[in-house]
Amino acid sequence: MEQVKLDIPRVLIFTKVSSTRLNNTLHVQYHRKQYELVMAVDKTKLKLPLGLPEAWNKGIDYETMIDQEATISDDTALLKVKDAERDEQLTNIFGIIRAQRHSHKTNIREAAIRLSNTLSPYENIRSLAYEMESGRLEGMKKDLTKRTAEVATLGLNDEFDNLFKLNEEFEKLHVGRRVENTDTKLPLASAIRPQTDAALEVVCQYIQAAYNSATSADDKALLERLADHMNATSNDFKTMQRNLVVPRKKDTPKEPKTPKEPKPKKPGKDDGKPDIKLPEEEPKKPDPKQPDPKKPDPKKPGEGGGTGGTGGSGGGPEIHLPEE
Repeated sequence: MEQVKLDIPRVLIFTKVSSTRLNNTLHVQYHRKQYELVMAVDKTKLKLPLGLPEAWNKGIDYETMIDQEATISDDTALLKVKDAERDEQLTNIFGIIRAQRHSHKTNIREAAIRLSNTLSPYENIRSLAYEMESGRLEGMKKDLTKRTAEVATLGLNDEFDNLFKLNEEFEKLHVGRRVENTDTKLPLASAIRPQTDAALEVVCQYIQAAYNSATSADDKALLERLADHMNATSNDFKTMQRNLVVPRKKDTPKEPKTPKEPKPKKPGKDDGKPDIKLPEEEPKKPDPKQPDPKKPDPKKPGEGGGTGGTGGSGGGPEIHLPEE
């Protein structure tokens, strides 16, 4: 059989990545790596239009800022530290009050009980959201104006002063962070990511066009290597994408338990259960209108209670003597 091989010119094909399934960090990193590969090649060989690389890089910069903002801001770490400090102070105060409720001194014990009743609504505010906890602490500060004597008796003035100072510092950081986010308002990731993807798609089309119009073998080999490197990067990120998706375990139905066979009862063994017997049928009462078949009928000859003759008495059978 004749072997036929058609002479078809090569075209560059770029591997596609489902970028919508990448999280923000992987998405911007994917574009950054592709941008670095493209920018490493002589721009005169790529024939990219003016402004296209800059627009692509601008989208990458915006995505980088969005990702950094979502991860952590300048004040987020300080907020967490300050919140942990006020939570620790709350734990200390309630621990002292709880312990002094069992004091052997009457005035301390009674002061601790009254203060505990007043502050009971605030005992578990440490688990609330930042804003809610700050608001509850302001309410606590107001309620304590009615228990100044009890606070002094337990020696907690300094503890409460430190608690409310920490709360004020926390609020200043929180408000400052909110103002900073408002001043540096960034676009939504859902708005900038499609534009960055579109820029990459246009770049790939220009690389394909440059390859098709290249006249020298060196230029074609250069663009082929670029396409191979970009496809290898895409394949790597596709693998990362698959690894991020954790397959759910299928619910395997449980096998039904095999019922145990009842053990055969030994003969004659009393298992403690009464035997159930069906009642026997009662004998039918004779009908007075019907004659009793066992009693002779006086109206019929040979039956009845006659005294003479050969009939016998009592309705018995007749006896015949043998003739001589």
